[in-house]
Amino acid sequence: MNEDFARRVAASADDSVAFTLEVSMKVQHLTAMRRFIAELTQSVVCDIGLASRMAMASHELLENAVKYSTDPRRRVTLQLCADEDHRIQVTVINVSSLPLYNMLQELLQQINQAPDPSANYQQMIARSIERESGSGLGLARICAEGEMQLSCELDGDLLSVTAQARSGDRP
Repeated sequence: MNEDFARRVAASADDSVAFTLEVSMKVQHLTAMRRFIAELTQSVVCDIGLASRMAMASHELLENAVKYSTDPRRRVTLQLCADEDHRIQVTVINVSSLPLYNMLQELLQQINQAPDPSANYQQMIARSIERESGSGLGLARICAEGEMQLSCELDGDLLSVTAQARSGDRP
């Protein structure tokens, strides 16, 4: 998690939330998690659109973490930060590998640097028809529809992927 942002949230008014959950996750839990995240975020930022963006990004990141984790237990850590200034951040951490991290880092660079995130997302949809897996569509969706920036880090075998935005931000 972006430590500076987490510190600001922790030090700010009572209308902020920093939330961490570690769970062995299955794909069938994603819908319930998405509802929970939307409701929790909405209670802090008081902005349905921003809460929806946070929930969508969380859903996409959790789905990837469950699908691509190298941990057979599929243990995933979810970290959420939201504050009354309409800043949101979601980080998902799972066990991964250097080759997966390298591919993800390259994909995120391409997604984040696209001049038009929506056009890039549409192009990726068209290209995904030819791929069997690893299309990157969920990540491109976070940038295009969620209007969020993405980053990733690998610390040992722990991969963290972060999406963050502020109400009205455009990548």
